[in-house]
Amino acid sequence: MSSSTATDQNEIQGPSTLSGWRLKWYVIIFEADTKAGQRFDMLLIWAILLSLVVIMLDSVKALHTEYENAFDLVEWAFTLVFTAEYLARLACSPHPLRYARSFLGVIDLISILPSYVALFVPEAYVLLDVRILRLLRLFRILKMTGYVDELQWLMMAVADSRRKISVFIAIIFTLVVILGSLLYVVEGPENGFSSVPISIYWAITTITTVGFGDITPHTDFGRLIASMMMMFGWGILAVPTGIVSAEMIAQRAVRKTLSETTTRTCHGCTTEGHSAEARFCLHCGEQLTEYFGEAPPLTPRIAFASALIYMINADGKIEPHEITRLVTALKNDRELLELANRYTKLNSIDEFLVNCQAVLDKEQQLSVLVNLYDAILSTREPALQELELFKRFMQTFSYDEQQFEPYFHSIAVKNNRALFRH
Repeated sequence: MSSSTATDQNEIQGPSTLSGWRLKWYVIIFEADTKAGQRFDMLLIWAILLSLVVIMLDSVKALHTEYENAFDLVEWAFTLVFTAEYLARLACSPHPLRYARSFLGVIDLISILPSYVALFVPEAYVLLDVRILRLLRLFRILKMTGYVDELQWLMMAVADSRRKISVFIAIIFTLVVILGSLLYVVEGPENGFSSVPISIYWAITTITTVGFGDITPHTDFGRLIASMMMMFGWGILAVPTGIVSAEMIAQRAVRKTLSETTTRTCHGCTTEGHSAEARFCLHCGEQLTEYFGEAPPLTPRIAFASALIYMINADGKIEPHEITRLVTALKNDRELLELANRYTKLNSIDEFLVNCQAVLDKEQQLSVLVNLYDAILSTREPALQELELFKRFMQTFSYDEQQFEPYFHSIAVKNNRALFRH
C-alpha cells in the first residue's frame, strides 16, 4: 500500500478523539466559543490586517526605498506567525489532510507560500515575478472569512444564488452583444465604434452606468439607444441585490426558527420572550419558573429532523453552511422544521435518545446515523462536540465503529471531491 493510500485510509476512519495539548489547542484554534478562542481569532484578524497594511505600504516606491529592510523584517515576522498558525492547525486537527484540502486550509497555505517561494527566485533577473509573489500575499484577506460570521452568511447567500445570478448575467451578456452590435451598425467607425468588440465594450460601460466617455454616440438614433440603456441600467443594478437579499432572508428565517423564543414571563421584571431552556431572566437575572410548554409527540419524521438540529447545535452555534445543510436534508419542509425545533427546545438530548429507541426501527436508526455522519463530513472540519454527539447516537442505537465501518468509508468517499480533480 502506498503512503498516499495509507493516508487516505486514515482519513476515512470513524470519529477520532483528541486529548491533552491537542484537545486544548483545538478548542482555542478551531472554536470561538471560549474566551481563549475569541482572543485567538481577534489577534489573528489584527495580524492579517496589519500584514496587509505592510504589503501595501511596501508597494510605494519611496517608502520601499527608504524602509526596505524594515518592511522585509516585519513581513517575515508575519510570515512566521502565519506559518506557526498553519502548522498548529495541522498538528491539533483530528483530520489534518482534510483541513489541508479545505478552502480555508488552502488559503492559509497560499498566504505563507509566496514568502518562501520568493527565496528561490533570483530577484536580479525576474523582479516582476517577485512582485507578483508579493501581491499574492494579499490572499491573506481571505483568511478573515473564517472569523467573521456575517461574512460567512453573505458568502453562503451568494453561493446559494449562483444559478439565478448566472442566468441574470447570461441575459445581460446577450443584451450587450445585441445592443453593441446595433450601435456598430448605427454609428460606424467614423464615430469611434470601429469594431463589434469595441461597441460591446461601450454597451457594457453604458448599461452598468459607468460611462467612461471615451466613446460616445453622435447620431440621434444612437443617443436614443444609449439613453434607453442608461435608464435600463438603473433597474438592472437592483436585480442581483434582490436575488442575494432573498436568499439571506430565507436563511435568516430558518435561523430565527432555530433560535425562537417563547412567551415565558419573568416574575421579577415581567419581560417576555425567554427561550424554553433558559433558567434565568436575560434582563434582571431573576430565576425563571419551569417552562410548561407542550412538545409535539415524537414521530420518525420529527426524530430525523430533531437529530439534525441537535447535531448543528452541538457546538453551541449555528453556522451558514449548517442552515443550508439542514434545509436541504428536510427538503425545505418548514412545518417539520418548526415541530422538530419545538421538540428540541423542550427535551434534552438524553430524553431524545431514550425516546428514539421507542419510535425508530433499525433501518430508521441507521438512516439517522448515516445522515448525521454525512452532515459532519460534508463541509469543513467537524467540531469535537459533533463527533462526541455522534458517538452517543451510535451507542444508543447499539452500533460500534466496526459495524459502521463500511458506512464511514462510503460517506468519506462520497464527500471526497478530490477524486474528481482530473
